[in-house]
Amino acid sequence: MTRSEQIVNSVIITAIARVAMVFALPAIYAAFQLYSSLQAATLDRMKTDLTSQILAAQAVASSAQSSASDASTATVGLSTRLTAVETKQSEAATSNEKFQTATLNRLDRVQDSIVGLSNTVAALTATLQAVVDEKRRRPP
Repeated sequence: MTRSEQIVNSVIITAIARVAMVFALPAIYAAFQLYSSLQAATLDRMKTDLTSQILAAQAVASSAQSSASDASTATVGLSTRLTAVETKQSEAATSNEKFQTATLNRLDRVQDSIVGLSNTVAALTATLQAVVDEKRRRPP
């Protein structure tokens, strides 16, 4: 290689090196901008997904709160009904006890009446027997 070829090679290499230096910063900047825009798009997708998940979670929480409120209201109503049932059950037990006592008293009175009637029938039977016996003893 001659001296003139070395100079030409050196000038071409130097020119290429300087062109490369000139385009290196814009190329690095373009690569950074491309990477940055991809990251921004990914971040926006993540934000959208998170927002929709948060809204869904809030809807579920609202539904759960509504269900809890309904259950609380139903519990109050159930408590009122239970109190009414207990009161009616107590009243029914008292009424039933009074009815049983009254029924037993009536049955005792009926039994006493039956005993009295039985004694009366026995007395009438004895009287009739005595009348029949007396009529048999008397000659006709």
